[in-house]
Amino acid sequence: MKIRKVLIVYKKSSYATHVIDRQDSNYMRLLKEKNFAIRRSRSTHTRHMETLESVKKELQQLGISFEVILRYHLKPIRNYDLAITIGGDGTFLETSHLLENGLLMGVNSVPDESVGYYCRTHAKNFHRKFTALMEGSALIQPLHRLQVTVDEDTVLPLVLNDMLLSNINPAGTTRYVLKVGDVTEEQKSSGLWISPAPGSTAATHSAGGKVLHIGSKKFQYVVREPYQPPGKCYQLLGEVLKEKDKIEILSMMDDASLYIDGPHFTHPIRRGSLVQVKNARKPIMAVW
Repeated sequence: MKIRKVLIVYKKSSYATHVIDRQDSNYMRLLKEKNFAIRRSRSTHTRHMETLESVKKELQQLGISFEVILRYHLKPIRNYDLAITIGGDGTFLETSHLLENGLLMGVNSVPDESVGYYCRTHAKNFHRKFTALMEGSALIQPLHRLQVTVDEDTVLPLVLNDMLLSNINPAGTTRYVLKVGDVTEEQKSSGLWISPAPGSTAATHSAGGKVLHIGSKKFQYVVREPYQPPGKCYQLLGEVLKEKDKIEILSMMDDASLYIDGPHFTHPIRRGSLVQVKNARKPIMAVW
């Protein structure tokens, strides 16, 4: 496989943001006190930057053209043969929202600290994985995603890990009407998780969902902490759905949000908004 041009996407560490850039007074105090809450901050930052430099050096030695960008400055990714993320799953997921075609490789910059389910590469095995990719022997894993539409005209980023619908106040009740297949049900809960197969090992599983095969086109929903009034039992508490199935959610809240693949992308939901979720049929092709 010919890799001519690569985009490297990296995150800025907490240490870089709060100490190097802002010299945040609370952070500086915690460092001075050697507080437990910040005990690994400096070393984590150092290892993160070392991984970034290691990847850049490997590509230079292989004669591969590349560009480097902070994940916060990302725009739709076009005209690259490969995007490489340096960080953890958060950086991988945010990059996936803007990747229109090509391959995505996740490099976990601090494997013993950062969650890296999607990041199967690290500094020590990068050369072997990248060489295998160029030789055509690397494992390429399709990761199926979900399409979320609000009020039939607003299309949100494709969901790779999970989507959460909830009240914007974490202590508030999430109220909605859920429709799955021929069943429609008004519910109260602390939120509703929906995830494709790649995200089935994350929050959905913690909430009681099933782990699906990584390449499956199925998806599922799980009602989080349902409130069932005395004498009433919900039918729709969680289910694995087929590729062609669809979920509809009518918001009964004035202040709610959709959270796509973590906390960084949110979309406000009004009372009466209709949210539709289905298989996107546009998988990410990940270097596994």
